[in-house]
Amino acid sequence: MVVTAKITSKGQITLPKEVRKLLKIDVGAVVVFEREDDKVVVRTAKTLREFKGFLKGKSATADFDRMRDKAKKYLGEKLERVKR
Repeated sequence: MVVTAKITSKGQITLPKEVRKLLKIDVGAVVVFEREDDKVVVRTAKTLREFKGFLKGKSATADFDRMRDKAKKYLGEKLERVKR
């Protein structure tokens, strides 16, 4: 599949319908742009809700706010690495 999108003066694009359908995303969805060698990969971002139950049965209790802060820090650092 090859589709195009025009970049606005603010550097924004609208994801074409075909791409949104392929990624199964709708209004409010978050996408991640990740550099892989000489390509940029677009994928849907995982939300914390998707990880619900992931640590079920683990002995340590989780502080949701602390987990969210760590996730934001990790993603921020990852985005900084991609920008370089």
